[in-house]
Amino acid sequence: MGFLMFTTIQLVLYAINSMISFDKKKERNIAIILMFSVFLIFSALRGTGDSDYYNYLYFARDIGTDFSKIFQSSYPVEIGFRVFAYIFNLLGISRQAIIILMNVLSIVPTTYVIIKESDNPFLSALIFMPIFIQFDMQTSRTASAIGLGMMSVYMMVNKKYIKSIFFLLFAMSFHKSTVILIPFFLILHIDFSHAFKVFALGLSLLVSILSKQLLGITSQILENIGMGRMSAKILTYTFQGRFAKEMSFIDPRILFAIFLFLTSIIYYNRNEIKKFTIEDASIKAIWFCAVVLLTFRSSTAIAFRFSNFFTIFQMLYIPMLLKKIKIYDQYTYFLVYLSIFVYILPYAVFLMVNAPSYGFFFTNEQAILSLTN
Repeated sequence: MGFLMFTTIQLVLYAINSMISFDKKKERNIAIILMFSVFLIFSALRGTGDSDYYNYLYFARDIGTDFSKIFQSSYPVEIGFRVFAYIFNLLGISRQAIIILMNVLSIVPTTYVIIKESDNPFLSALIFMPIFIQFDMQTSRTASAIGLGMMSVYMMVNKKYIKSIFFLLFAMSFHKSTVILIPFFLILHIDFSHAFKVFALGLSLLVSILSKQLLGITSQILENIGMGRMSAKILTYTFQGRFAKEMSFIDPRILFAIFLFLTSIIYYNRNEIKKFTIEDASIKAIWFCAVVLLTFRSSTAIAFRFSNFFTIFQMLYIPMLLKKIKIYDQYTYFLVYLSIFVYILPYAVFLMVNAPSYGFFFTNEQAILSLTN
């Protein structure tokens, strides 16, 4: 019922906002903020989820006001989580605050970038839905890292390097998977030909065949240099337990990423793209997303975590592409627009159907128990 209400509200807001011709930028921004506020409120008030929700509350309780735990590098959650959990406990604030904080760190930076850069922010909100369900409603630490990571890229292309580094480190303080952004920052400074991008995609396809073996070697190296926890994560996500699943070559996420990549090389001439802009970053993110998905395909958990640092740029790229091709290629325009309603939104619905039933933290008995004990 909760997910149905959420989806209905967003679709209604999208329909209404799409029909309104906003005369003032301020009015348009208010409408955008309203749509993204629904995301924030829905996630901040949640009292359910997979084990992550209750794990977060457990870790917040376990950290308590023990200052020494902030600096325990072996602790199961990153230092950003530990610091804020400690502060909230010190102030006597409900542990739900750590859940709210992570959703704020995810959604507020994303909203800011979309307001500033999206050609169709209301469509961007719909494109955001699968990421929101997968991360903000499930693994909130990764959600925080993705939102802060997007802000870091935005600051980088606007040549605000100190702020970019700050947001990158802030993102990393919530989830180590942020490390995948480091090679992307190098990519932002390089002008790649379309031929090279196709070659890299083909190479990543070849690497994907051997990626399980390569991840096994990486795990062993990490173990030997004292990074046992990260080594164990790779083993868990690749070889053991319920997370050890391989993505098929025809997984819809891979196919859609490749489809968007093909549109980027067909409709964007490298000479017409202004370098080191958010447009340039979005096009490169679409390409790198496909590369990451293929490279780490042998571990669905690793592939989808890493790739969503770049999937989020679909929120900018798809409206940008639609605006570009609307007049002179209506067939592709129709296909791309249709993909939102036959892939992105159905994928979000699929994730909702398979997620635990939604419940508010103040009405769900298990959540109340976890918050009060």
